[in-house]
Amino acid sequence: MTHPSPLAAALALLLLLPTGAAGQAEPPAGAPPPDLAPSAPAASRLLPFGADWARARGIDLPSPFGVGLFVVSMRRDIEVTDVRVTLPGNAPASVSNVATFAVHNNTTMLAAKVDAWLLPVLNVYVLGGYSWTDSRLDATVTIDRPLLPPLVLDVTQDDQVGGPLLGGGATLVAGYGPWFIMADANLSVSDIAAFDERLAALFASARTGWSGTTGWGSWRAWVGLAWLETSRTLKVTTETSIGPVLLEIDQQPVNPLTAQLGGSLSIGKRWEAMLEVGGNSDADRVVVFSAVYRF
Repeated sequence: MTHPSPLAAALALLLLLPTGAAGQAEPPAGAPPPDLAPSAPAASRLLPFGADWARARGIDLPSPFGVGLFVVSMRRDIEVTDVRVTLPGNAPASVSNVATFAVHNNTTMLAAKVDAWLLPVLNVYVLGGYSWTDSRLDATVTIDRPLLPPLVLDVTQDDQVGGPLLGGGATLVAGYGPWFIMADANLSVSDIAAFDERLAALFASARTGWSGTTGWGSWRAWVGLAWLETSRTLKVTTETSIGPVLLEIDQQPVNPLTAQLGGSLSIGKRWEAMLEVGGNSDADRVVVFSAVYRF
C-alpha cells in the first residue's frame, strides 16, 4: 500500500478541521479514506477533481461513484420542552403543571444512497427512501381554572406512522498510513402524513480509526461521536367534559450525543459492507448498516 506524503496529509487535515464536530447521518457513515479504498479504474476520469495531484503523491483513490443500500434503526428517549393547551373558545396557552410525561421514539429508515468523490478528501451523497416511527406518549396534564376545579387530562398516544424521506450530506476524510479520521454531516427530511409539518433531522459525526488488508480486500475499524438534532411538535386532540381540547407538545431528544463503534470490509475492488452501533448513558441506541457498489 502506498502512503500519502506528509504534505498531502497536512492539507487534508486543514480541510477537515474547520468542520469540527459538525462534520454524517448516516445516519449515514463509513466512507473510506481515499488511500484505503479500491483504485479508480481510469486515471483520466473527471472525478475527483485534483486526482492527478493526489496520485502524484502516492494516494490510492477510490472509484469516484457509489450506489448502495442504507438502513438505520434508532431508539431515543424524548423530553418535552413546552406544552400548549387550547380550550374550546380560547387561544393556546402554555401550561407548566405537568404531573407525568414520558415519551419514547423508535425509528427505522431504509434508503438508497448515491455518492461521488468530488475531491480526494471530499465525498458528497444523496439519500432517498422511507422512514417509520413508533412514538409512545404517556402524560397527565393539570390545567388550573379560576373559580372552577382543575381540569386533568390523561393522554396516551401510540403512533406507528411512516412516510418518504429525502436527504443529503458530505464526508471529509484524511489519513496517514493505516490511521484515518473523517467527519460527516447530513440533513434528512421526512414527510409523514400524520404530522402537520415535515420532520427534519441533522446528523453530524466525527470518527477516527485504523485500517488493514485481508485476502478479500481492505478492512477498517473506528470509534467516534455523533450528534443527532431533531425536534417536533406533537398535536393531540382530547375529548373532555368541556369539549375537545388541543394539546401541542414540543419535543426533542433527551441526549443528542452518542458514542459510536463501527467497521467495514471491502469485498474485491467494488463492494463494501459497513456496520456501526452507537449508544449513550440514557439507553439510546443507533444501528447503521450499508452496502455499497463502487464504479
